[in-house]
Amino acid sequence: SNRFAGVGNGTDLLIHEATFENGMEEDAVLKRHSTVGEAIRISSKMNEKALVLTHFSQRYPKIPLLEDEDHHEKRIPVVVAFDFMRLTPDSLQLASQLVPALRLLYPPSKSDSDD
Repeated sequence: SNRFAGVGNGTDLLIHEATFENGMEEDAVLKRHSTVGEAIRISSKMNEKALVLTHFSQRYPKIPLLEDEDHHEKRIPVVVAFDFMRLTPDSLQLASQLVPALRLLYPPSKSDSDD
């Protein structure tokens, strides 16, 4: 929400749940969660320095597409978190660069590519 973005404006790090992938906005509303795109949009409004996306649905075991990889003009690090991941302020940039490699390890399922 705009109020949430205002409270956190200029923060160093936003950790935001992104349970659903884009296109599943109705499910997200019904289950009181967010999509990846919603998390990215709120981070843009907050003007934060780094974004960590977490709490992905286990029903969709793949690395989510970041609809706008350059969602900030300043190109902040966007990290896709997973269980037991450890991050430090110094490792955020490196962790954000792992997203393409993680997509290779968790490719879309056959049914996803048929859509």
